[in-house]
Amino acid sequence: IKVSPNNMLNYAGALIMGLMIPFLFIKNKNLLDVKVHDEKDIKHLKIPYLGDVPMSASKTRLFIKDGDNTNIAESFRYIRTNLSFMLDSKDSCKTIFITSTQSGEGKTFAAINLASSLAISGKKTLLLAMDLRAPKISNYLDIKHILPGVTNYIKDKDLTVRDITTMNTPIDNLHFIASGDVPPNPVELLMSKRVNELFEVLSGIYEYIVVDTAPVGLVTDT
Repeated sequence: IKVSPNNMLNYAGALIMGLMIPFLFIKNKNLLDVKVHDEKDIKHLKIPYLGDVPMSASKTRLFIKDGDNTNIAESFRYIRTNLSFMLDSKDSCKTIFITSTQSGEGKTFAAINLASSLAISGKKTLLLAMDLRAPKISNYLDIKHILPGVTNYIKDKDLTVRDITTMNTPIDNLHFIASGDVPPNPVELLMSKRVNELFEVLSGIYEYIVVDTAPVGLVTDT
């Protein structure tokens, strides 16, 4: 009498294992996934949701142009509209800080395109680069020469806001202030009273100030 191997038992065990292993893999993958993929992932947090921007394989960094009907342009128009409902209409100048948890998550891309979208809508907008450690906006705007910016304004009391503001940008109504020289002590530099003075002066000139900041998960600058 054949006692071993029990073919039927082996086949049944293999079938169960074949079903269970992929199931456990998929379940654990979902449990360990901490990324935000869509609106459903943040609804339970009860925080305001402005919209989302689709990913793009294009190397073009400045998407928003007047009359642009691409998905990315429409997504930023959607965010712009939701912002107008959320922000207090009584404020003469609205300041928007854009940040992320770490570098490479698209905050500079979002800052440039949101500022461009606001400027195209007719709002006098300033794009302010305050990521003093790793400035990128000048490259995104194809500005080749080094511009005096925030760090220069803080250190040199003779500089005025006009001295550091670039008014010639690819978008009408959009002005730009670079981050300036990379300092060895950005946190201490940002604690200066000159930063408060900078925002006070700018708030009297612009309707919107969009600020590209350092990632909050890595440094304390923002």
